[in-house]
Amino acid sequence: MGKHLGVAYNLRLPQELKDKIAESAKELNRSMNADIVARLEESFEQKSFNKLDEVPLEELLAVVMKKLEKNSLSLTREEIARAKEFSKKSGET
Repeated sequence: MGKHLGVAYNLRLPQELKDKIAESAKELNRSMNADIVARLEESFEQKSFNKLDEVPLEELLAVVMKKLEKNSLSLTREEIARAKEFSKKSGET
């Protein structure tokens, strides 16, 4: 991340979620704070779609490429579910 944040915020979260964040941060070789901030920033950049077929293919590819560029292809459960749904629908046509 590299930049110093001047605002502190105390956050309470379930132990299970804290453990997931710690594991993710360790895998990505960054602090838990950096992992949380990166995830929050990414969530604000993403558009919200109700169905995978509403997402233009170019945008899906852009998400994958962005994750590859970050050297971590750790998809969220929602992204994996969307990919599975898309795969099923593609097979039907």
